[in-house]
Amino acid sequence: MSRSCFYEIMFSLIITVILVILWFQYKFKYWARKGVTGPQPVFLFGNIKEVIERKKQFFQPYWESYFKYKHLPYVGMYCFHRPVLSIHDLDIAKMILTKDFEYFQSRGTYSGGYGDPLAVNLFNIHGKRWKYLRLKMTPAFTPGKLKTIYPIVHDVADQALNYADLLQSNKESIDFSDFYSKYAMEIIANIGFGVECNSFKNATSEFYIRGHEYFDHKSHYWRFIRAFAFFAPDIFDRLKIKRISSNIENFFYGLVKSTVNYRQKLNYKRNDFLQTLIELKNEHIREQGDVKFVQDFPFSMNDVAANAMLYMIAGYETSATTGQFAAYQLALNSEVQSKAREEVDRVLAKYGGKCTYEAQNEMTYLNMVLDETMRMHPSMRCLFRRCNKNYRMPNTDLVIEKGTLIFIPIHAIQMDPDIFPDPKKFNPDRFSQENKTKMHPCHWMPFGEGPRKCLGIRQGYIQSKIALVMILHKYELLLDDRTPVPMRIKASSLVYGAECGVWLKLRRLNSSL
Repeated sequence: MSRSCFYEIMFSLIITVILVILWFQYKFKYWARKGVTGPQPVFLFGNIKEVIERKKQFFQPYWESYFKYKHLPYVGMYCFHRPVLSIHDLDIAKMILTKDFEYFQSRGTYSGGYGDPLAVNLFNIHGKRWKYLRLKMTPAFTPGKLKTIYPIVHDVADQALNYADLLQSNKESIDFSDFYSKYAMEIIANIGFGVECNSFKNATSEFYIRGHEYFDHKSHYWRFIRAFAFFAPDIFDRLKIKRISSNIENFFYGLVKSTVNYRQKLNYKRNDFLQTLIELKNEHIREQGDVKFVQDFPFSMNDVAANAMLYMIAGYETSATTGQFAAYQLALNSEVQSKAREEVDRVLAKYGGKCTYEAQNEMTYLNMVLDETMRMHPSMRCLFRRCNKNYRMPNTDLVIEKGTLIFIPIHAIQMDPDIFPDPKKFNPDRFSQENKTKMHPCHWMPFGEGPRKCLGIRQGYIQSKIALVMILHKYELLLDDRTPVPMRIKASSLVYGAECGVWLKLRRLNSSL
């Protein structure tokens, strides 16, 4: 290479670097140009550098920003170059999530990937199709429908108790992170996909392994890809990159397809969520003579598979997180544990020792325990929306432009001492019926708020609760030395997770360890 050619290349590189720096500097002045205050962004990363370096959990920057700028109604932040408005004022949060929902229908994150048939589910879509599909899927979560699937949950809880019995008889402590992971995955497999994965007996079950890979892939490549997809969905979409591996995609799609075909061929029906999706697909195809035509919006096999996957996305992490941290807090707070056990024993005695659907409905204090658990340990620490069309913030000159991401740091709000006094104290009485009626709708939002609030709230309580009922009825929960106090959050996880697991000992009631 000649010297002149070398100089030309170096000059081009220098110019390119300068242009990139200037471009980022311009992007990072977006909020300043709008008169919005916020923390100083860092070149390339914006405000998420330590997240990308895996030093902080995904939503920790928004937690820190909330407490630093709590006096402001909102602050401007950046995911890489992308502007994000973090909402601190609860009345503004309520407007965005409810009153002015039409401007913020989209969640704003890119959960799918190029050619991913599992991505187009109720969680990801918005607009008319979302509204129509939500209306159609709502009956799947009514009390009557939940009662029909309750025996499946109860049977899985029995398996969970047998597993706990085995470990306790061997004088082994139990990692409740793993325990509730197996428990929640087994329920998802049964109700969402119509199969049994026997996760308590078979840790090598392909459903269990693929399900775990979907949420927490061990590959650094896939972890990076998912972070990239979350923080820069527009760029990710344009690059047409897959978000999940073909092995995971093919396994779950193939499983749903084969199960649907089996049921339809043999005219077999089962009381589960998958059956609801099958019926939804079939009701869209009507025959008139020899002609088939599609009613309203099409609902294909892809839609069945995608919304079966939604059942896993929505039901697995929330139930597993809530269950394991409820157990942790009960072990940490013996008085609360005793009160919860007294309710469990009293209600079960009323129902002949059986944890029926009606019995668990009467365990209101245990619901309060779960509510307080979700206040301190929500599975998702932020709610996120994307602005669908330009929106002028009421009583201001600020216009939120179409495409802007909105984050609401619910975990920080739920740990704000001005809202919940002594927030680090585990106190289920905060969620007595009397106290709940005094709360602002956005004080506590682990299930979201507004039209996109989680459909499966009732089922979430049931799933988290039943295994806990059976454990409390038989055992006392005690902390193991491996469990840190206070709990440390796993920095590499998108959701709220225990860094070292939740290790607990079980002591059979009226006996020694």
